[in-house]
Amino acid sequence: MFFILSKLLAVLLSPFFVALAILILSLMLSKHRKMFLITSILILIVFSNPMLFRKTIQWWESSPVNLPKNDERIKRIVVLGGMSSQHEASERVRFSQSGDRLMQALLLWQHNDAEALILSGGSAAIMNKERGESAFLTEFLTDLGMESGRIFVDSLSRNTHENALNTADIFRKNEWPLEITLVTSAWHMPRAQKCFEKQGFSVIAIGADPLYPFSDAVPTDWFLPSLSVLSSWELIIKEWVGLLVYKIRGYA
Repeated sequence: MFFILSKLLAVLLSPFFVALAILILSLMLSKHRKMFLITSILILIVFSNPMLFRKTIQWWESSPVNLPKNDERIKRIVVLGGMSSQHEASERVRFSQSGDRLMQALLLWQHNDAEALILSGGSAAIMNKERGESAFLTEFLTDLGMESGRIFVDSLSRNTHENALNTADIFRKNEWPLEITLVTSAWHMPRAQKCFEKQGFSVIAIGADPLYPFSDAVPTDWFLPSLSVLSSWELIIKEWVGLLVYKIRGYA
């Protein structure tokens, strides 16, 4: 329930929802209608500004770096879920943008003498039962020719805290040192890394599918609004709220 409330709070704090709530107030309260209307419009203008989001994400995410090659430290690669779904009738896997997590992990696997790939991610569904994501991703990888004996699965985790807990259990059962290369989305890495370090892991962080801008800013970024930027704020605010909640709960 605590995690559901934190997700709800993140949505309620998103710029679009705040602007919408203020706009509704402007329709209900005639006395301050103009002030509420102007405030709502200003929020939409400010948080749809590409330059503001660019500066924020450059502060939040680490800059992309070259993937390590022939690095003796990379022995066990942990990949967090939340990147794919399965259509069970056809047994086909569909990857989202966060599928880059798996692509970067496979490149690490290819270029380093890694011993194990750990897939951590179950189903976050609340209203219905779904098969754990790591389970069908294992089948996907073995169909591509990977050795099943070198793939380890946590298909029960529903959130980042449980990713870290259940991965720690896998390491203890196999008597591995708590040293990992962690692959997740760059915007999610600050919270994820803190969760794993809380469980005693030494972490080499590899951020995937970054929101960090690869291209240089253009003059229109200063004044031309973007709907995609407005929607991206909800993702970042969710991370901020999640990190705050995890710190309060002692998870990070």
